[in-house]
Amino acid sequence: MNDWYDAERRVEKAQELFEQQRWSEALEELRAAVAINPYNSAWLFNIGLTLDEMERYEEAIDAYRQSLDIESGDVQAMYHLGLDLERTGRFDKAIEAFERIEQIDPTFEPAYCRRISCFGELGEHERAEEMFYLARLYKEECPQCYYNIGCSLSTRGQYDKAIYCWQRALDLDEANSDVHLRIAEALWGKGDLEQARRHYLTGLRQDPGNTSTLLDLGELLMEMDRFEEAGEKFRRAIELAPEDPAGYYCHGRWLMAGERDEEAVLAFTKVLQLDPTYPGAHLRLGELHHRRREQSEARKHLRAELLLRPEDPQTLLDLSNLLIDAGEPRFAVAALKWLVQIEPQHVAGWQNLAVAQFIRGRYQDGIDSCQQALRHDPGNVMAMYNLALAYEHLGRYEDALKTVRGALGREPKDLSLQKLEFRLRVLKGVSRVGAGLKSLIFWRGNA
Repeated sequence: MNDWYDAERRVEKAQELFEQQRWSEALEELRAAVAINPYNSAWLFNIGLTLDEMERYEEAIDAYRQSLDIESGDVQAMYHLGLDLERTGRFDKAIEAFERIEQIDPTFEPAYCRRISCFGELGEHERAEEMFYLARLYKEECPQCYYNIGCSLSTRGQYDKAIYCWQRALDLDEANSDVHLRIAEALWGKGDLEQARRHYLTGLRQDPGNTSTLLDLGELLMEMDRFEEAGEKFRRAIELAPEDPAGYYCHGRWLMAGERDEEAVLAFTKVLQLDPTYPGAHLRLGELHHRRREQSEARKHLRAELLLRPEDPQTLLDLSNLLIDAGEPRFAVAALKWLVQIEPQHVAGWQNLAVAQFIRGRYQDGIDSCQQALRHDPGNVMAMYNLALAYEHLGRYEDALKTVRGALGREPKDLSLQKLEFRLRVLKGVSRVGAGLKSLIFWRGNA
């Protein structure tokens, strides 16, 4: 009896500590209680809640699962399990948890609300909308539902509809600073930069210490050519979070834009000291060293960025261009192959891959890549130009002429195409002088 009494007393103490936000001590008391009585699902649930407050989501997931092993129909435990699965990016598993709730209690509206977000993250936007309307059957006005469906709409570029939904969320819960930030992002996407700036400022007034918002606002201000204001936002973010590499990274880009290269090198070096794998830091250092004609250092950093396997298409495109400029076409090919593997329809990726392959003397590979670019964008004049040059190099003048004439059909006044067409006609007629007339400069894409 004394052990059971001690367990109950520890749980009561844990509740007091939880209310005082003394999470570690509360967790210690709860675990001591569970060690005495491991079959109390409520105590395991409370361990999950405490771990959530500590942002130890993987451990919280285990606690909720243990709770559900004892009480399988506990809707709250299942809901919090779903939330943590969503937080850790396991959206399919989170959906399964929310669907189990629907089977137990179809009127539990949050199970529909959270699935809006999960389906949106998975790109299943029609199912996200279905969940939105199902949720309305059980709760007519839910600010979180409007927020979640707004995110789905924004992802699809439907900014006006997204802004309407987020405004409805604000009408229902005006204290949610995240909504202002989402509206700002959508307005930025629409090109309404001044209104976007105002919403960022409103969000900051509600949450002045939000460094992520400060950095986003700084990026926006740079686009608005409000250069000094942007720098002030980046410096403020660094002051608020001196151990966060993101602030130094944004400040480094700001310094680069102002051609303060030595200071920018220090900023990106600081980024790597804080996080050796921070995306883009090696790329920017490579760019800076290339600008300063320090090619050995440039190549070292560009290779280091490639080893991190970046997944952002623009980063990979920028990286490949710098690798080509730094005399590393083999590594550029690797970067671009990774890019088109991630995004098979990325036209500029295929186009630049072709250029890198041509530089390496892999003409048939380059021709194949040009054809991939044209398969996804049949009117791409740059790809046609490069393909014609490749055919010329291989002596396939008829194929080259056919290709360049197709490009001229789209850009009849383009002087480069006109000169190439003339040269090809001469080469076709007098092939012996072809070697003296060739000048192969391939065009690269940048978007």
